[in-house]
Amino acid sequence: MRAIPQEADLVQAQRVKDFFREIQDSSSDFSVLTQSFDTIKSFEKLWFENFQKLLTEYGEQSRTPITPEIAQEIAQVLAPRTQNNLPRRQVFFGRTREMEIVMRALSPTDRSWGILIDGAGGIGKSALALEAAYRASDDGLFDAFFFISAKENYLTPEGIRDLKPVARTLDDFLNETARALGQSTIPTLAGDEKRLALLDTLRSMRTLLIYDNLETLSKEKQEAMADFLRDLPQGCKAIITSRRRGGEGAVWLRVEELDWDAARLIIENEMTRDRSLENKLRSVQERWEELYGETNGSPLALMYILGLMRVRTTLTFDESLTILRSAGEDDDLMKFVYQEVHEELQKNDRIALGALSFFVPSASLDAWMQVADLSPQALKKSIDRLNALSLVEVTQDGNERFTLHPLTRSFIREELFIDKNSAREIGIRFARYWLSFAQRCGGDNYKMYNRLEEEWSNLDATANWLWDAIVLEGDTVGDKSIARLFGEFAHALGSQFLYFVGRWDDCLELSERAYDVMFAIRDWHKASLRAYDLANIHHSRNHTKDAKFWADRYETVWSRTGDIRGRATAFQLKGRIAWQSKDYRTAEQHLKDALAIQREMSQNKNVAILLNELGALVHERMHTDVAERYFHDALEVSRQIGNKEIQAGILGNLGNLARDRKRWGDALKFYEQGLPLAIEVGRQSSIAQSKFGIACADEMDGNIDLALSRAYEAVRIYERLRHRNLTEVLEFIQRLEEVRR
Repeated sequence: MRAIPQEADLVQAQRVKDFFREIQDSSSDFSVLTQSFDTIKSFEKLWFENFQKLLTEYGEQSRTPITPEIAQEIAQVLAPRTQNNLPRRQVFFGRTREMEIVMRALSPTDRSWGILIDGAGGIGKSALALEAAYRASDDGLFDAFFFISAKENYLTPEGIRDLKPVARTLDDFLNETARALGQSTIPTLAGDEKRLALLDTLRSMRTLLIYDNLETLSKEKQEAMADFLRDLPQGCKAIITSRRRGGEGAVWLRVEELDWDAARLIIENEMTRDRSLENKLRSVQERWEELYGETNGSPLALMYILGLMRVRTTLTFDESLTILRSAGEDDDLMKFVYQEVHEELQKNDRIALGALSFFVPSASLDAWMQVADLSPQALKKSIDRLNALSLVEVTQDGNERFTLHPLTRSFIREELFIDKNSAREIGIRFARYWLSFAQRCGGDNYKMYNRLEEEWSNLDATANWLWDAIVLEGDTVGDKSIARLFGEFAHALGSQFLYFVGRWDDCLELSERAYDVMFAIRDWHKASLRAYDLANIHHSRNHTKDAKFWADRYETVWSRTGDIRGRATAFQLKGRIAWQSKDYRTAEQHLKDALAIQREMSQNKNVAILLNELGALVHERMHTDVAERYFHDALEVSRQIGNKEIQAGILGNLGNLARDRKRWGDALKFYEQGLPLAIEVGRQSSIAQSKFGIACADEMDGNIDLALSRAYEAVRIYERLRHRNLTEVLEFIQRLEEVRR
């Protein structure tokens, strides 16, 4: 039995009711056999089985037998068809995890009314919903499938094409659902009467409703839609797609970037449809992943750019990448993806998005709040709206972080964030926040270096923004206030942190830029510091010519400061370069001159460093006893001032000295004392030195496998640094590998 449809003939309906009342009356003159069913699917199954049986029995009695197979074919032709207005099924790749969640939500055992699929524009919400509907149809989960969309346009390679959406309001969605069910009178009803009539009709069949693009509805209307869907009859479910989160009582799924494997399959499938596209892509197959990377996992962006390559016969692969990288306010892709967002954003939302667009890849709540210059309450309200609109992702991996989808970042920079003065103000706040962070966690505060490493992407973004904002042309600086900020920032990172943790390439780039800027604004002190950093790294890499170039520049700018300490550093750099050029006598004299100045000024840290360098120099000249005295003097001074970084380097050099003397027990002791200190302060070159030294001791003990393991650890560090000691360790490994074979 099922409910009488709203548009049925009421007189006929009453006769049906009277008939059932009569046959169920025990005092009636006749008996009848009845059978009940609870859903239309049950009735269809009952009818199909009995009709097939009837045809088979008739065939047995007739002259032309009807076999069971023929009976089944006839029954299938006459059987009612599934009601379905789904768009044509498309090829579908990937999304295995997401599909499992959707199908579980559509299962009869799930107690929700269905699933809400949200996510950024163009991320594949509708495609996922439609494929799930077709799979539900294949599995026989529902009797009817109705797709109703509020989409107002669609994107093609030729541009954005307008559509006439059948539903723009909550009432439209209800009316279109009624019409799809064949209930033309329901749309004429109003309010609760309409809603109840529609729900009553849905009790007659297991129905899956797919409501697409619900972001066109206000938050209140979406909540009203959720109220309606919570009352769906048993056996009915719904799928909603929207960039706005909502829908109490449903399973919620946020769709994120498409993975590379699925994207590759999309590319391959599109190639099979067009020979010219195949010709363009086949020759650059090794670069497909680069194309995927520029789409940032958006299926829409990928299909759009493949379509452009197909219709624009002269468009090259590299030109396609450029289109994706430079998506701006006149770009159809950006317009299409974010067309619904403009009206939703309030003033604080735009400020918050503008600030977050500077962070790479994410921001803590405190950092975002300070850069946006919003109160905690105002930012929290904006976060709720932006997250509901799928513009901001919130992660809870240990600490709460906030990030933008890369396409969203492009949209904000190009379409929303066009006020140059506002951009500069937010940029300066961004730079000042990270300058303060670098000053807090950098310098000698090595225990905080891990914080700098964790936020390196944001620190690097800060350096790049400052560099671009300075507008340096030759010796002319466009913005001196930002130039000074850049000088402070480079000093906070380059003075010690970048060298210690092994970010030598980053240090070279930052220091070269900072030197040019500081030279241009005549800040000789900071220019000399950056020249020293550059000379130091080139020396550590055995790039003697480059080291000399920057040592000379150091001396040039130092001479303009009048700082006596700079004279000692100039001698030190000259000594290192002479040493690397095998001019040991000159090298030793320069280092001794530097040591005398540092002692006179009671600069004990620099005294310890120079004593250690003199020890290493005379050790190389095989004056082992003199070297040992230098090293022990340096160790004593460094312990007096509590400098663990210098101690680690000295202990490593003492280990090298003992190793050359074949005193393996002493060597191992020094290396094992130095390694934990090097690890504690994070100085990568000292870590590699100690690990290689221990590997040498392992070899002497006959532990070849252990020696190789430690040596490879040292090599990984030296390779990243491109350190001058790399060749020695590689030769050691090659020799041990030959022994092991």
